[in-house]
Amino acid sequence: MTVDQFANMLDGLGDQLSNLDSDLLEVGGRIVNELKGQAPYNTGQLSNSIQAVVQDNSLAIEMLAYGIFQNYGVDGMSRQIADEVPQFGVLQPRTGRRFGFSGDYEMIGGDLPIPVRKKIYQLGLRPQRWFDLEELSDEIAIEIANRIDL
Repeated sequence: MTVDQFANMLDGLGDQLSNLDSDLLEVGGRIVNELKGQAPYNTGQLSNSIQAVVQDNSLAIEMLAYGIFQNYGVDGMSRQIADEVPQFGVLQPRTGRRFGFSGDYEMIGGDLPIPVRKKIYQLGLRPQRWFDLEELSDEIAIEIANRIDL
C-alpha cells in the first residue's frame, strides 16, 4: 500500500469519529436491554432506572446507585464481603476501594423492615455480579470499531 492509498483510506475518518452519537445511542440501547434482563429484580425500580445517555461522542449507562451496590456488594460493620470497585466508570466508594457502612449507624433506606436493614448494616450485602464493566467497555469498543468504515 502506498502512502497515497493510505491517505485516501483515512480521508473522511475524522468526520466519522466526530459524530458517533447515533451509533453510540444504538449500541447503548442494546446494552440497556441486556442489563435490564440481567438486573436483580424485586420491585422493578432498578431495571426501570437503567438508561443510556449519549452526549458529545460519549456513552454513559446510568442506573440507581442500588444497582452498583448489588453488583459489587457492601461491607457490613462485622464482616467484609464486598468486591473491589473499578477505579473508573462507576460510582466510587467514599473511602477505599470497596463500599461499606461508615460506622455512624446510617442504615440503608427504602421499604425494607427495620430488622432487615439492621442485619444488612451488620453483615453487609453480598455481591450479585450481574454486569462486568470491562466486558461492557470491550463490547462497546468492538461494536463502534466495526461500524467505522476504513
